[in-house]
Amino acid sequence: MKVLKLKVYQQFANYRKPLSYSFIDTFPLPTYSNIRGWIHRILQAQEYIPLSISIQGTYESIVYDLQTLYKFDRPRPEKKDLIFLPEYKKTIVKSPFYVANLQNVSLILHISMEYSLLEKIKTMLLDTFSSIGRHEDMARIDEIDFVEVGKKNIGIDFYKIKYPIYLKKETADKYNLIGINFKIPYKYRIEENLRYFEKIDVVYIEEGTLFGEVILDSEGDLVELVGDFPGES
Repeated sequence: MKVLKLKVYQQFANYRKPLSYSFIDTFPLPTYSNIRGWIHRILQAQEYIPLSISIQGTYESIVYDLQTLYKFDRPRPEKKDLIFLPEYKKTIVKSPFYVANLQNVSLILHISMEYSLLEKIKTMLLDTFSSIGRHEDMARIDEIDFVEVGKKNIGIDFYKIKYPIYLKKETADKYNLIGINFKIPYKYRIEENLRYFEKIDVVYIEEGTLFGEVILDSEGDLVELVGDFPGES
């Protein structure tokens, strides 16, 4: 099977965990929803396109950024120093919060979808400035090309995981791998201008060994495609 393989660099990134407010936490790798949204923006898609994704990569460190949040609140007449907006009957309040930023992120992405769309993505990415996660988190494409992906029986040998990766829970269990369990955004639907996310259980594996039959690309990198492109799950 032929898929599109990308090596992507981001100087800073935050792949926000849901329900993190006073402290904006981040997943260690972008979510499937992050990458799906990115691909759909590149293609300027007007409707959902089935695809499957494998996500792995590293980051150098985490830095914490102190920011100020401005928001509407109930009227507080006792607080003379606050700005009151009579037309909205709201007071503007501010509060500090921290943002976790991954620094020097290097990603390896495998994308499986209709071949003609993969060719279009490859062409458009070379002429497009884009971001993954937040709008300000620019993504630099270091390498992009097609690779073959298939099952390989390594027999009595072991395959050592090269980079931290999201694996399906059944895959992690199959190889007795221990990592961090996440329920991460998978994709979303829009109803009445609101996003409703579907989530998927994965295990974030930083290191370990696999045996028997494994799925590798033609460059020897592990592949764990997750999605809804025909033939994938």
